[in-house]
Amino acid sequence: MNEVAYKRNVTIYRLYAMFSEPLFWGPILIMALQELAHMPLTDIYYMESFVLIVCVLLDIPMGALADVIGRKKTLIIGRVFLSLSMYFFATMSNSLEAWIGNILWAIGYTMQSGADTSFLYDTLKEQGREGEYRSIEGKSIGGRFFLFAFCSLLVGVLAKVDIRLPLYLSACFVFIPLISAFFIKEPAQAVHYSMKKQILTLRQGIMFLMQSVEVRFMVFFAAFITCVSKVWFFTYNPYFKVVGLDVTYYGVVFFLLNIVAWLSSRYAYKVELYIGEGNCILGMILCVGAPLIIMGLIPIEICAYLVLVQNVVRGFMKPFIGDYLHRHIATEIRATTMSIESSFANMLSIIALASFGFLTSQVSLPQSLVILGSITLVLGVFSSLLYQRLVE
Repeated sequence: MNEVAYKRNVTIYRLYAMFSEPLFWGPILIMALQELAHMPLTDIYYMESFVLIVCVLLDIPMGALADVIGRKKTLIIGRVFLSLSMYFFATMSNSLEAWIGNILWAIGYTMQSGADTSFLYDTLKEQGREGEYRSIEGKSIGGRFFLFAFCSLLVGVLAKVDIRLPLYLSACFVFIPLISAFFIKEPAQAVHYSMKKQILTLRQGIMFLMQSVEVRFMVFFAAFITCVSKVWFFTYNPYFKVVGLDVTYYGVVFFLLNIVAWLSSRYAYKVELYIGEGNCILGMILCVGAPLIIMGLIPIEICAYLVLVQNVVRGFMKPFIGDYLHRHIATEIRATTMSIESSFANMLSIIALASFGFLTSQVSLPQSLVILGSITLVLGVFSSLLYQRLVE
C-alpha cells in the first residue's frame, strides 16, 4: 500500500468511526421505545437480552467472515443492515417494529464488530505504524463523541416538538459510513481465506484465546466493563424521571457526557503512558462502580450528572482495550478473535440485562443501582488483583 492509499484509509476510518452510531437518539432512545413502541422498561430489558443472544450467535462467525472475504465487504454489508434498522426505529409504532429494528441492528453490528478496528490495525501494521493505533483510534472515537455532544443539545428541543425528529435525523446520517466504506483499500496484511477454511479460522481464534493468558484476561475484563456499562446506559432515562430532571435538560446531560467521553478517548493513550496499564484498569472499575452506588443511595437531581463519570470509561476503554488486544493477536485471526471478545461481552450482557430487568420489577430503580454498583466493585477489585498476579 502506497502512502496515498494509507492516508486515505486512515481518513476514511476516522470518518467511518465518527458516524458509525446514530447521532441523535442516545438521550431519548428508552423514552422513544416506551412512548412510540409502547414497551414498559422491563420488556425493553428482555428485548435487549434477546437481541444480544442474536449477537452472541453471529459475532464469531461474522468475525471469521471478515477474515475470509475481507473487511471492506463485511463493513459494507453490515452498514446496509444498520441503515435498515434505523428506518424501523424512526417509523416504529408498536413493539414488533422495535423488535425488527433491533434484530437488524444486531446483524449489522456483528458484521462490523472486529472488522472495523482490524481494518485500521492492519493498515497501520502494513506501514510499520501500529504504535499509532491508540492515538488514531482514540481521536477517531473522540470525534464521534464530539459530534454526539453538540447533537445532544438539539435532542431535548426536537423531542419537545416531536419525539420522532431525533430518530429521523439519525436515520439520515447513518448513510455516511456506508458510503465511505466503498472507498476503503483492503490492506495487504489482511489474509483472505476460502470459505472452506472459515471453520478452521474459527477454531484457530478460539484456541488462541484459550492459550493466551494475557488475551484471555483482557477479554474477560472488557466483557465485564462493557456489560455493566450497557446495563447502566438503559437506566439513564428512567433515573432522570425518578429524580425529576426535565426532558429539555436530557440533551444538556448528554452534551456534557459526550464531551467527557471525547476528552477521555482523545487522550487515552497519554493517560495510559502516564499512570500505567494497571492503574487504568483499577480506575475504570472505580469510575463505573462508585457512581452507581451514590446514585442509588442519594436519588436527587444533581446525582444524575454522575453519569459523566461513567463516560470517562466509555471514551477510554475502546482505545485502551483495543490496543492491548491487537498487540497480542496475529493478523490472520485478528477479526475472529476480536469478535470472540465482543461475543463474550454480549453473552454476559444477556444475563445482566435480564437479571437487572427482573430486579427492577422487584425493587426500586435506586435500590437496583446500589446492588449493581456493589457487585461491580467486588468483581472489579478481584479483576485488578488478578491483573497484578498476571504481570508479576
